Amino acid sequence: MELSWELAESILILLLAGSLAGIMAGMLGIGGGIILVPPLVFVFDLMKVSEVVIPHLAIGTSLATIIATSLSSAKAHFKRGSVDHQLLKYSIIPTSLGAGFGGLVAGSLSAGVLVMIFGFMAIVVSVRMMIPSKSNEIDHEPNRFLIGNLTGLTGIISAMVGIGGGAMNVPLMNMMGIKMHQAVGTSASMGFVIALPGTIGFIVSGWENPDLPEFSFGFIHWLAALCICLMTVILAPLGAAISHRLNTKKLKQVFGIFLLVVAMRTLWRLWS
Repeated sequence: MELSWELAESILILLLAGSLAGIMAGMLGIGGGIILVPPLVFVFDLMKVSEVVIPHLAIGTSLATIIATSLSSAKAHFKRGSVDHQLLKYSIIPTSLGAGFGGLVAGSLSAGVLVMIFGFMAIVVSVRMMIPSKSNEIDHEPNRFLIGNLTGLTGIISAMVGIGGGAMNVPLMNMMGIKMHQAVGTSASMGFVIALPGTIGFIVSGWENPDLPEFSFGFIHWLAALCICLMTVILAPLGAAISHRLNTKKLKQVFGIFLLVVAMRTLWRLWS
């Protein structure tokens, strides 16, 4: 009976986390990983998974769910014409290489320094986005080739900490001249480009690890990923619809608040 209750509780937590992640993914162009990792850690602890592999298993599983979430979210944004196709084209190779590298090294390399850098950077960007600025709408055409290559760096960090990249890519694109709705839509499409090679990296780096629990494929817990994806795929289009009903100013403020919360939580976990 106790085991059945723990299983039911775990499934409920994962379904709720998947619902929130799906809406946020569609609304803000994020993969949802920043929301999913904490409940995954809690669920794996509830399942009495070895503490040695819980962080990697949570991050890897989070990335795996982003594959489905980003496809659902991207489809909705493509229909609404909010994807910058040229920027997406320039981003595919650098982002894929960066995410694959990040996923491979995550199994053996501490991401503490990268997480700290990301946390401080996210605070700066979030404050910039919450405070009205005249410089976001630039007079000249954005350098999409440069932006695309910079996403290779965000791809490395995103894969290593289990996120879809939107937390960094959206403000990066917007600050370099891409309109906010276009940044959100393009970032949502790039989530797949980060998640797929990143997931493969986590599978390879966790292959035949003796501490992994049942239903694991490398550092991916496919049963947990399935529970989450059931909700994210359904609700990501709803988030995309919400994003197009908000004006650019409000969308920036919402994303800024979200990013600040993410940054503070990241740094708190690092230092606690």
